[in-house]
Amino acid sequence: MENLLMGFNIVSPVFLVLLLGYFAKQRGHIDDNFVDKGTWIVFYLALPFKLFYDIKNARIESLHPKYVLYILLGVIFVIFLSLIIGKVIGIKDKRKLSAFVHCAYRSNFVYVGFPILDILYNGTPSMEHMIVIVSFGLTLYNISAIILLTYYSESEEKRISFLDIIVKIIKNPMIIGVVFGALFNFLHIPVYSGVDKAIEMVSKISTPMSLILIGASLNFESSKSDFKLMFLSAFIKTVLAPLILIPTGKWLGFTNMELGIAYVFWATPCAANCFIFTRQMNSDYEFASKIITLSFIMSIVTYPVGISLMNYFNLLH
Repeated sequence: MENLLMGFNIVSPVFLVLLLGYFAKQRGHIDDNFVDKGTWIVFYLALPFKLFYDIKNARIESLHPKYVLYILLGVIFVIFLSLIIGKVIGIKDKRKLSAFVHCAYRSNFVYVGFPILDILYNGTPSMEHMIVIVSFGLTLYNISAIILLTYYSESEEKRISFLDIIVKIIKNPMIIGVVFGALFNFLHIPVYSGVDKAIEMVSKISTPMSLILIGASLNFESSKSDFKLMFLSAFIKTVLAPLILIPTGKWLGFTNMELGIAYVFWATPCAANCFIFTRQMNSDYEFASKIITLSFIMSIVTYPVGISLMNYFNLLH
């Protein structure tokens, strides 16, 4: 019971801020225009500055190749697992199948995982392992999303442009933040104190702002006909993936810090980006939106339970 209470205390601030965003939207204080502009601020300024600032000031000795491989193979495993499950349960609509798989593997790690880890490790999670997640895990998310959604689109034109994928990776603001943070760290490039303080100030808005924006974007409209599929996709994301991959990581000999960060990565509800990608690439974006919302609702329970179990088995600290 003590472990469960600890898990709830860790995640409750995150979901209370999410609810703040949701109710502000319902009362008309936040509209879609605010969400669009706020998302731009977080995605292009606050989060890249946070990554740059944290990595620039971190002690980085290695990128841990074994951990990189674990994260990459884990993502690929969840993609194929959810694709097999989707086909076995008989999802015939290609657009719905691609949305089902996309939401089952893509984690909202940056917007929700970062705040959870800040609380879990008192603001000092290992940046070496955070770099692995952001640089490799999130990059693979984007590559696999483009391939998956293109292949299962209803368009006759199913060409996958790897040049476009490379360009999108290079232009990703978070990748830019990671790269420049690492360069300034390794090369010991000095930063004028005024600029450094400004970057720190902007980076601090990333956590509350991103949570408020996600809360404002949640859609609680139900759909009974799709509920089983929605639940299964969200279940894979928040329960099944960490249930399989955390014991695998323990068996592979990873440290508690590595397992704690991995748990947050595997168990975080599916990303709001799932909606954006599915809409832009002719997938079933309405179905994706409902899975996103359901996965957030489920994680209110699964996160405290999962963190309490991690703590019970001494896998966090």
